[in-house]
Amino acid sequence: MPDINELPHISTLSDIETDLKVFAGPGAGKTRWLISHLERVLLESNRLNKTGKIACITYTNVAAEEILNRLKCDKSRFDISTIHSFLYRNIVKPFSYLIEKTDEGEILFDTSSLDGHEEHIVHGDRIRRWIRSIEQLNGESYNSYNWPQNKPKIIAELSSLDYEFKNGTVDLIIRQNRGARIAKSNGELWIYKSKYWKDGIMHHEDVLYFSYLILLRSPRILEFIRAKFPYIFIDEFQDTTEIQTWIIEKIAEEDTKVGIVGDLAQSIYKFTGAKRTDFIDFKKDEVSEFKLNHNYRSTKRIVDFLNLLRTDIDQEYGEDKPDGFLVKVLVGTIQAAKAWYEAYFPDSPLYILTRKNTTVSEINNQIGVANTNLLNELYSNDTNQQRVRFIHSLLMGFKFHKKGDLKNALNEVYKSLRRASGSSVLKLNLRRLAIDIIDSLQSEVSRNKSIAEFYIELRTEVLAEYGFNIGSNLSRGNAKTFYENHSLNEILPYIKVDTKSDDLVRTIHSAKGTEFENTLVHFETVNEFRNYILDGQNHIDSTEDDCRIYYVACSRAMKRLFINIPDANQSDIDLIENMNISYERI
Repeated sequence: MPDINELPHISTLSDIETDLKVFAGPGAGKTRWLISHLERVLLESNRLNKTGKIACITYTNVAAEEILNRLKCDKSRFDISTIHSFLYRNIVKPFSYLIEKTDEGEILFDTSSLDGHEEHIVHGDRIRRWIRSIEQLNGESYNSYNWPQNKPKIIAELSSLDYEFKNGTVDLIIRQNRGARIAKSNGELWIYKSKYWKDGIMHHEDVLYFSYLILLRSPRILEFIRAKFPYIFIDEFQDTTEIQTWIIEKIAEEDTKVGIVGDLAQSIYKFTGAKRTDFIDFKKDEVSEFKLNHNYRSTKRIVDFLNLLRTDIDQEYGEDKPDGFLVKVLVGTIQAAKAWYEAYFPDSPLYILTRKNTTVSEINNQIGVANTNLLNELYSNDTNQQRVRFIHSLLMGFKFHKKGDLKNALNEVYKSLRRASGSSVLKLNLRRLAIDIIDSLQSEVSRNKSIAEFYIELRTEVLAEYGFNIGSNLSRGNAKTFYENHSLNEILPYIKVDTKSDDLVRTIHSAKGTEFENTLVHFETVNEFRNYILDGQNHIDSTEDDCRIYYVACSRAMKRLFINIPDANQSDIDLIENMNISYERI
């Protein structure tokens, strides 16, 4: 690994026709540099020709939108998106015929129904079909999977299904073990996935697997990708998974110039299969290496504090940044910390970051915020896949429209209508209907209706005017009860169309890529604080992510940074003061 502090600043780059690696700390202006470099490549390149494009792969849709909106050149020459969207559009969709059958000639994926990729939400009907299949396979009963005490564990584990890449082969694994003891030694997880694939449903994680499979079956597709994209730039490369790295390395073997940007100290996705060493080893000894070492996000005192947690990058202050407030450790309960903050800063929202989802729930309970995820309950209570997906799509369409993304709003609702109608209705009429539905959801009166009332009214109107059913009727059972007792407005807070969130309490992982004026980092135990803050330099490069997770949390702060710990002894206080940060018992 190079000495990052000795690397040249990226402004010294003299030739766009080079593979490059950029080490960039938090708040270093990566987006600004990327935009500038993308514009420069478009202006200077002799290899784009008329059809070539520049790809820029970002970690979130929000980051992709920001880059696209800030480009001041011909935006049609760029493909800016997340890795999943990039691979779906350029590999999976155009070459989907390669995943229709298994190597044995059996049905693998119903590509005739393939219509984008979606969040993996476990559906009750598919669990039942899966259980029947594995009972026949193994000759034993799995009724215990439906027991009330077991079912939430089963759903949680299936929701965390992902792909592991080892020695050139891929296997399905459970990322989050909840003690459900799911059978998996006889291909049971693949059978579960097949219940979606044979219905033409592709989850986000499946995009990576099928991209890998397509390239494995037809390596010549790489030539098409290289011809279309002479340049590919990837942000947050330290968080790429092994399958992603394998795909990018294959593309970069010839012709295409690749630039990667990342920060080893912000590598916090080991649990998803990301390997920080992939960033270090990518095209080792073949790339030009640079750094971005300013911090334009945080005040000087926060930058000084962050520099105490790592030595590989010595961040410099952003231009005209004030000294700011001292970083402050609040010793006491999270309720006391929040009350203390509100007493001193009543008009400035405080964002609380913590390690675990369970801790987010506990904090929300302690400060009086509801935790139930009604979207999961929607899927759990309604076993009719067409109906529940339709309602989900309508609400996603409204969310897209609300954030000003009219194209995706229309496409989301249109796709659901097209699935329901088949080929019986003209596309123009379906688009007109989609616009009408989105317009109706702008009304607070419509959104305050129960899901049942809105759905039944819409179903009746569509059947009368267009002659097709948007989904099954609501006659009885859990779905009817749930839909009658909840309004559309109640579900909307749980509908996600990107990774941006307004939640004041969130996990550190969900806060990656964001920044907050006022940030409080909550530690459940004082030992974690001792290991990952007071002794942070000795843990920041560990094979485990723990220290880096808290570093990422602290580096979100722009103006004020607070750290909450439950207790502290005199030795802790002495070490806190040696770091030139303050403390207060609350």
